[in-house]
Amino acid sequence: MANAAFRGVLASNIMASIALGTSRFVFVWLVGELTEWNPATAILGIVIGLPPLLLSAWAGSLADRMSARTLGVALFTASTALFTISAVLLHAGLMTVPVAMACGLVTAIAPAMLMPLLQALVPRVVDDSVLLQAVALQNLGMTGSSVGGIFLGGAVIQAFGLEAGLWLLTAASIAGVIFHQRTPIPRHEASTARQGAIRSAAAIAFRTEPLRSLLALTTVLGIVITASTLLLPEIARDVLGTQSLAASALNVAMSVGMITTSMLVATRWQPARRGRALALATGSAMGTGLVALGLSQNYLLTLFICVCWGLTGGIAMTMMRTLMQTHTPPELMGRVMGLASTAQNGSFPVAAAVLFALVSATSVSTAMVITGVLCSMAVWSIVFRRTIRDL
Repeated sequence: MANAAFRGVLASNIMASIALGTSRFVFVWLVGELTEWNPATAILGIVIGLPPLLLSAWAGSLADRMSARTLGVALFTASTALFTISAVLLHAGLMTVPVAMACGLVTAIAPAMLMPLLQALVPRVVDDSVLLQAVALQNLGMTGSSVGGIFLGGAVIQAFGLEAGLWLLTAASIAGVIFHQRTPIPRHEASTARQGAIRSAAAIAFRTEPLRSLLALTTVLGIVITASTLLLPEIARDVLGTQSLAASALNVAMSVGMITTSMLVATRWQPARRGRALALATGSAMGTGLVALGLSQNYLLTLFICVCWGLTGGIAMTMMRTLMQTHTPPELMGRVMGLASTAQNGSFPVAAAVLFALVSATSVSTAMVITGVLCSMAVWSIVFRRTIRDL
């Protein structure tokens, strides 16, 4: 934290995470207010998941080639403009379900492209000796701001209405412009590769262990995040009978758990076997947490599950990205982080499509349980291999 460049990157990351995480909650709640047709939420998930799927790898390639300050300021400025337009449309009474879907799509573009850029900057601004702590602090900032922003968004929506939630996102994007412009980002040797740059980086990552297994695990993480993002608000409203503030408090409970373990990793705990810590955290809770949330019929029990789930999530996400960055060549950092963002955030539309089918055929709670079982099986098939456990 004594490193001015890292502080600036961390502040920018917090604003980008608020824009990405809180906007999903705001648009999910908005669509829920506009229509009582539950599968509409899953369709929204498909729509807002397209930018990470289609643009993350390209954004990572741009991060290897362009000035990080120029790219970051441009993306935060675009985010400011798009959230402002969405708020104005809602204020004018022009917000319908199709318009909300379109706004959710375009407002997701800039935050999705910011994530690989800001993640790739961390190993550029800190020494390898403190990379684990830096990643833990960045995860802490990302998780705390994203989930805390959801709670703030829920509180703002309940107190002032949905329009205020969109203005909150506009303010976060403006703050991102200011923080990123003032960050002393060191210059780096830009990659000259343009044609096939993403394809070549993907070929290296997919044929190299442990990057291949870590990217697969990141994909499962994206599916888990999709299920909790799209289905937990629906469960809170329709199964547990809560309003927006109590629904967003469930995300705050996850954040408390993640912040606790992320801070522990950043300041005190240095596991000798990072791969084993990752395997234990993901294998024990990543998918089973969804199963528990789907089965719970009590708000306080659901709140407790969210806290426990967050405790393991803080360890899993920190170890996963530290191991990935440790095993990535510096000249490929932006593109590999772009691939990781594609794996995590790009799985959103695919998972949302599956959830659409499950919710339509069963119920919100049953869809959550089925998704948790499938994710558990996928995680166990990855982490029980020596490729991860021996890292």
